[in-house]
Amino acid sequence: MKDSGQEMDEANLRFNLWLTQGLVLGIAAGSSWLVHDWSGTAALFAWPDWSGLVQALAVALLIVAASIAMERYLPSSWQDDGQVNERVFGRMPPSMTVLVCITVGVGEEWLFRGVIQLFAGNVWTSLIFALIHVRYLKKPLLFASVLATSLLLGLLFQRTGTLWPSIAAHIIVDMLLAFYLQHTLKKGWGEEP
Repeated sequence: MKDSGQEMDEANLRFNLWLTQGLVLGIAAGSSWLVHDWSGTAALFAWPDWSGLVQALAVALLIVAASIAMERYLPSSWQDDGQVNERVFGRMPPSMTVLVCITVGVGEEWLFRGVIQLFAGNVWTSLIFALIHVRYLKKPLLFASVLATSLLLGLLFQRTGTLWPSIAAHIIVDMLLAFYLQHTLKKGWGEEP
């Protein structure tokens, strides 16, 4: 049994996650309407051909493999985010994990690729994306990882002209890494063989 301080901390972290992602979705929708109007926004969500989704899967698997390799082979002190991800996702039910990952993927890609990237370009958008992940600013490896991930997601958007490949890749990365983290934590807690 965890102490109530830890549970409250997890509850506050999750509340803040939902609050910030709600704001991101609201800002994405509002700014997309202002920049593109409704028909332009609908065009951002045009379904890509299958090659765009295959590219998204390849990019996602590359990012996940690199993240797991870093976790296994590089010093843990280089990757410590203050255990925020562990506290947010550690005991989260699978259905909630999927919902969080979908919400984050749609909102962040809509805002950053669908709105900001059109004005700032991929490099500046990726830098802004990395900078808003404030807890990574003092961790060069984590900052570089988020920056590289954002650059790859931006390239997907540029190549396909639609948000779905970058959204799909973002969701796949977040889900696979969240489930990997949960599996690793459960093994450490003795809950899995």
